[in-house]
Amino acid sequence: MAKTFYLRVLVAGHADLVCEVRKAEAERFRRRLETPEGHGRFFWFDTIDGRSLIVNLDHVQGVRFLWDVAAAPPNTRLSRNEDMTIAFAGRPLLAEPPSEDEAEIYGLFRDLELDDDEAVTFTDFDGEQFSLLSGQVVYISAPKDVVDEGRRQAEAEDGASE
Repeated sequence: MAKTFYLRVLVAGHADLVCEVRKAEAERFRRRLETPEGHGRFFWFDTIDGRSLIVNLDHVQGVRFLWDVAAAPPNTRLSRNEDMTIAFAGRPLLAEPPSEDEAEIYGLFRDLELDDDEAVTFTDFDGEQFSLLSGQVVYISAPKDVVDEGRRQAEAEDGASE
């Protein structure tokens, strides 16, 4: 029988994030916490229930690596929905539909994970520019299929430009 892996991420000022993940994602997160040198402040991973999540490690207070989620109250589980959720330091959660430009959402995750920019900008659902101060972002959650489609679009565009 395969083991179920959960991450219970304790984030400052917000409810814990409880995420079911594959073993490889749990191990990758553990290694990332143990060797922070040479990495940016964000960690990006996917959950089994179809979410992509990027977490600002500056706001993470701890991570519990669980075999089952019985130890966590059910209301702490990250909900699967079609909205993109942005958690800022000291503010309530902001939920909105993701941009219709999936490549833009993928770019937001990629830029946060790879760059150490002070601000990142993406186009929101209404077509307006939304700039985020990366140090104030606690985490962003988006539907994995939206992020994956954005990755495919970006890779196809990169392949076409070569």
